[in-house]
Formats: sequence, C-alpha cells, structure tokens
Amino acid sequence: MDESALERYFDKFIANDSSKTEEEEKEKEEEDDDNEEFFRLLPDELLTLHKDDTATTTTPMLNKTVLPDSSTSQNYSSQNPTEAAKLPGQSPKLELVHPMIPVTPVTKQPKLTPHIVNVISTVKLGCRLDLSFIARNAWNVEFNPKVPILFQKFKALFMRIREPQSTAVIYESGIVVCTGTKSEEQSRLAARKFARKVQKLGFPARFLNFRIQNMVASYKSLPISLEQMASHEHCSYEPELFQALFYSGIPGVVVTITTKGKIVLTGAKSRAEIEEALDTIYPIMCRFRRHRGGRNSD
Repeated sequence: MDESALERYFDKFIANDSSKTEEEEKEKEEEDDDNEEFFRLLPDELLTLHKDDTATTTTPMLNKTVLPDSSTSQNYSSQNPTEAAKLPGQSPKLELVHPMIPVTPVTKQPKLTPHIVNVISTVKLGCRLDLSFIARNAWNVEFNPKVPILFQKFKALFMRIREPQSTAVIYESGIVVCTGTKSEEQSRLAARKFARKVQKLGFPARFLNFRIQNMVASYKSLPISLEQMASHEHCSYEPELFQALFYSGIPGVVVTITTKGKIVLTGAKSRAEIEEALDTIYPIMCRFRRHRGGRNSD
C-alpha cells in the first residue's frame, strides 16, 4: 500500500475518534448537570449522604466533611410530612417511633424523726462528798439513807433542778448520774449546774469525764402483727410474759415494738445511732403491717 494512502487513512481515523470523544464528553456533562439538578431537590439528609459518597469516591485519602450548599438547599424537616410531601416525585420520609419503656419511680423512704424521751449521762466530780451535809444545806434535795431499796440501803442523794428539768443521783464517791433531759446539750448543761451547786457548798468539785450512757427514744408507727414478725430473725416475743416484741439485731440498741406500732429504742449513745436504728427497723415492720379487718386484727 502506498504510504500517502496509509497516512490519509490514519488521519481520517483519528478525526473520527476525536469527534466521538467530544460527543461522549458532552453527553456526560449533560448527565452530570441533570443529576446535580436532581440532587439539589433532595432533603438535607439525603443531599449530605450523596455528597459524602461522592467525596469518598473521588478523594478516598482525604477525611473531609461535606456540608450542604446553603444557597441551594432548602430546610425540609424529616419530622414534618407536609413539607416533605411538597417535593416533586418524592415520598415523605417518616421516622421510626420506638416505644418508650415505662420507668418505675423510685420511692424513697420518708425521713423518720424520733422523739427523744430521756437522756442519761454521768460525770465525775473528782472528790468525795458528804451527802448529809449537802442534804441539810441545799434546796430540792431528797436523802433517805435508811430506806431500803431492793432489800439494800441506797446511800445516794437526789437533787432536782427546773431548767433544764432534770434529776441527779449523787453518790459519796463523787459520781453524778443525770436523768430526765431531752437532748445531749441539755444533759451536759444540767450536769454542769449540779456540779456548780456542789462546788458552792465548799467541795472541790470538778467537771470530769462527762459521757452519755443511754438515750431513750420513741416513734409512732403503723399497727404491727407481732405474731408474724416473731418469725423474723433477731426477734423475741413472749406474750405470756410481756405484751411487746424485742428486736436485738442492731448492735448496742434494743428495740421494743408494741401491737399498735409504737417503737421504743434504748441503749444508743447519740441521736445518730437512734436515727440509724430506726431506719433499719422501719422497713422490716412495714412487711408485717396489720391491716384493718384482717385475720390478725385485734
């Protein structure tokens, strides 16, 4: 074949191929324009997903977040079906509604406030006392050394004050037992007043080793079936001997429970111990509550 004819053949082939590629590029650009115009009409959620896919396919090595175009995007809420229905050729997007699990409210135990009935405290005066001399020279004093108590002579002197209302048992050894007050502060104040009275009579009395020995408190609760509660551990109930139940499950504190639900706590050394013991025994008593008209009603 002639070389000139061969060159004309290749020139014609290249011209046809370039025209085809130009036509294909034009068609591709028209398709991209149509796709872009279509995706602009999508909601913000789908438009963001579409741009994320195109960004990851075109530039897989770049970690970029594609934001929707604010100039062309429209604020369509996926939770508003009426706005989504306005889109041409698009069905409204509805979110799945998950059923809510009912939450049981946590009932807290009410704050229990016990009533302090009596506080017993002791104090040492640090000297020996002449009880007969105190009985002759002090007011509101009672001293009967010859009167037997429990078949024994009780050599102690009783002294009383009005504010705070309390009674002191004073021994020859200088030990004073203070009773009748309603709080720890009142008990300390009363013990100081008794020590001051003895000091004014000429004795070298001091205020040493003051201690709370016992606190008695009460609380009114619900009627309780003592017969059923007697089966619980740490409970002792002997109706032939005493019409009350004793609970000894709290270290250092003895709880006495009556049928009407009255609680008496003894043996505690502070108000915090009484409140802790009451918070412990109250839920146990609620389990054995006596209902009206029931079999266990009295």
